[in-house]
Amino acid sequence: MDSSIACQPTEHRFISLQSTCLISQCFAEQGLAVEPLLEGTGLCIDDMTHPVRLITPQQEQRVFANAAQLSDSPLTALQLGQRMRISAYGQLGYAMLSSSTLGQAIEVMLSHPNMLGSYFRLAIELDNDASAALTASSYHENPDLHAFNLELCFSSIKAMLDDVLGQPLPLDALHLSTALPSHSGHFADFFGLCPIVAGQPNSKLIFPHAWLSTPLPLADPVTHQDALAQCRLIEARFTPPGSALAAQIISRLHQSLASPPSLEQLAERFHCTPRTLRRHLNQAGQGYQQILDELRSQRARALLADSSLPVSRIAEQLGFSETASFRHAFVRWTGMSPRSWRQAQHPANTVAG
Repeated sequence: MDSSIACQPTEHRFISLQSTCLISQCFAEQGLAVEPLLEGTGLCIDDMTHPVRLITPQQEQRVFANAAQLSDSPLTALQLGQRMRISAYGQLGYAMLSSSTLGQAIEVMLSHPNMLGSYFRLAIELDNDASAALTASSYHENPDLHAFNLELCFSSIKAMLDDVLGQPLPLDALHLSTALPSHSGHFADFFGLCPIVAGQPNSKLIFPHAWLSTPLPLADPVTHQDALAQCRLIEARFTPPGSALAAQIISRLHQSLASPPSLEQLAERFHCTPRTLRRHLNQAGQGYQQILDELRSQRARALLADSSLPVSRIAEQLGFSETASFRHAFVRWTGMSPRSWRQAQHPANTVAG
């Protein structure tokens, strides 16, 4: 298992108002005024009753900066993250809860960066057979809010993973790319007892590799597929209008992976020239082959994890004329062969492949 999903540059995406609503609730519960929290954002108190509204990352970051300045507690980011339980993520939460294993749930989370709303490049790394690491790198916001955003990110992800497991995920270590904060003595309340190592190249939540193959208590393949379909529709809402055509292309390709249409056929379907279609995709930061590879990679991993289909049959369902071509592509996508990836998800089983 090896996946890396980068969030879009902040000027090219929208995010949910959910975090702002939650931090407003935290302030209200502590008897603090909410109006100063929204200063300079263009938002008002009435907006807090509409968490489905979309805002820009710049608006959210201004809320975070205000919160850090107004709150007397250094634990604000950690507490906010802990309140962002799996239910706060809507369909993404359902898709994670209904996944077959923790590894699949993490793949779902990383595959929907806009719904997750992180300000980091998130990835899952397998350092060896003993440990796995969820890494956060490439921070691209206000340097003064680096520690705030990191604590919020890791606290919320830890809460989500605990929820999908139905029990706390034990950590082997917590690595921070920031300096060790003065309130690090409280980290055990949010991450459990584990070593904390500051000043690292990348921040990491490190845990035993075996947890990736742990079956989830609420796994349900039908609910999982329904939730993933809804996630694809919702993700399109988080992209600017200029990316609407790209969202339609993704939907079209997703429905026909066994025999994907060419760029020329898609252009004819959408009544434009291939050059126009390519320009729209470039403006959305995506290319035809990139989209096709990502969709094929997601489907391949789902089929390898949730079915006993031979690799040759999976190759056919993904539109590969030769199994060898599929194996080569899968290694390029994940760094592992299909058989090795499948065995990593179900180490106790021997599956055809």
